[in-house]
Amino acid sequence: METNLLKQIFFDKQGHWDAFVEKYKAQLRPNVIKEVHKFRGCGDPRNGFKILVCEGCHDIRRIPYRCKGRFCTTCSCGETEEWSRLLVEDVFAVNHRHVVFTIDEGLWEVFLLHRKMLKGFMDEAVRIIKEHFEKKHKITPGIIAGLHTFGSRLNFNPHVHMLVTMGGMKANGEWKTYDYIPFEMLRKQWQTVVLKLIRVSLNEEEKKQVQPRLQKAYSANGEGFYVHAPKQRGNVKQQLGYIGRYMKRPALALRRIKAYDGEYMVFSYHDKTSGEEKTEKVTVEESIALAIRHIPDENLKRFGITVSIHVGSKICAKKW
Repeated sequence: METNLLKQIFFDKQGHWDAFVEKYKAQLRPNVIKEVHKFRGCGDPRNGFKILVCEGCHDIRRIPYRCKGRFCTTCSCGETEEWSRLLVEDVFAVNHRHVVFTIDEGLWEVFLLHRKMLKGFMDEAVRIIKEHFEKKHKITPGIIAGLHTFGSRLNFNPHVHMLVTMGGMKANGEWKTYDYIPFEMLRKQWQTVVLKLIRVSLNEEEKKQVQPRLQKAYSANGEGFYVHAPKQRGNVKQQLGYIGRYMKRPALALRRIKAYDGEYMVFSYHDKTSGEEKTEKVTVEESIALAIRHIPDENLKRFGITVSIHVGSKICAKKW
């Protein structure tokens, strides 16, 4: 019996995924079909395998190939741990801050319907931090940026995580330490660039449709959108490892799936308002829809070096 609960939900004998495709095929993005197909065949020896033979006892092991897909829970788990390990080895052993850029929840739906803006969304957050260091302190910081599109309840909630060195390189190559980010000041800048990004990315008809949301998001956030940059304390490498795993985690870890009975899925989440661990029960159709909306588009590279020491972009993306 399949032990991966997410695979059970999608592909058990009741054929939930095939029924979902039949019902919503006009709304499904091609890359969603492709990634779920890879997930379906991951670890199936019929898709290929390696044979390992012990020279001593002649024991034979058949190791199925993995899909390395962007939706596969098995592959993403190993990839996350490896990425975190390499991160700790490669980045400078200096203090960093975990910086988070969020937006008004009224704009979440706008980015869900217009995912083409997600790359620019992440780039603008990086630019704000980079330009602050360069203009204010004449140094270039190291930044690793990642875009999450998921909240704890699998809702579509685009926000940017950054790992930023507390200091940077001067023009002569000398390292200068600096341990202050005026995130209260940056909030207004962040609000301005997000609203501008939406306006310049959409056509006239689309802008008319979202204008009430833009006006409400501006009026309801007099100090700007939320920017948080708490000081990190303790062992630098341990902090980097933890933040690295956090930034690259999948939308729904298998350990969060608490139950599945063929009709409903129960998953756990951390309620940030109360600070408690809670559970939520959704139908199979709802669980599939919640999960696949975070599959990134094929043309969006999940990680790449773009500025300074290290910068990556994790693009996780109602059209499924």
